[in-house]
Amino acid sequence: MKKMMIVAAAAALTGAAFADCTLSVSVPTNAAVYAWKFTGKTTVGALTSYVVAGSTGSNCQLGTGSTTSACAIRVPGSLAIQGYTYYCENCCDSFASGTAGATIPATDTFYMTKPFKDVFTTADITIDIAHIIGKSATQYETKGIATFNTTDPSVKYTLTFAGLGSFNKNLRVPTSISGNFAGTAESPYYIGWVGTGKDKTWECIPADWWLCDTLAFAGAPSEASVAYGTWSVKYNASASTRYRKGYTIALPKWTGK
Repeated sequence: MKKMMIVAAAAALTGAAFADCTLSVSVPTNAAVYAWKFTGKTTVGALTSYVVAGSTGSNCQLGTGSTTSACAIRVPGSLAIQGYTYYCENCCDSFASGTAGATIPATDTFYMTKPFKDVFTTADITIDIAHIIGKSATQYETKGIATFNTTDPSVKYTLTFAGLGSFNKNLRVPTSISGNFAGTAESPYYIGWVGTGKDKTWECIPADWWLCDTLAFAGAPSEASVAYGTWSVKYNASASTRYRKGYTIALPKWTGK
């Protein structure tokens, strides 16, 4: 699975107490590897039959003829996304974002296993709340937006996430944060075989939804669907050490289980 190069927006934390983010002498340089997970629910497409004929039937609407085909309707499904961000700058500063014009490039790899397997062509994590909290400055709060774009089929996920976690004062990095996310998927698809025998074809059909008054197909499968669940981000100490030493980081493939 090839890795994709993307940019994660970042900017400096404010506040004199934590303006100096120099790492402890036991750590070679200022760099970090973080592992992200988004797991939850969304919708996927499921086949439903319909009849198309003459001028009375089209676009998944009932017709009066004998030509049969298939449409996709939205049904509940699972969502599983994992990724890694490799920050090559001061970690305390680079994990936060939101300051205009202050972006720090990072090498990121993101992919999903549900509702289908794909490596994202583009992905972006923008953090607009990133604060060290707690009476002993050992806790953390954050909020942001993650956007992911799949390739085949083309689906855009826009997920707003928020959570609380821990902060390491010695390393000056957030170490583990978790919470909830909610957002949209534009739009779900059915991916699979359609038909029988020699007429069977592999299809990718955008999934529609039912109108309230007639319970007919809405004819608007491109409209956004829902996505929600839980998320987490964790500082990977061993991978960070290898990254600082210039090694290629071989992180394990995630199965979504």
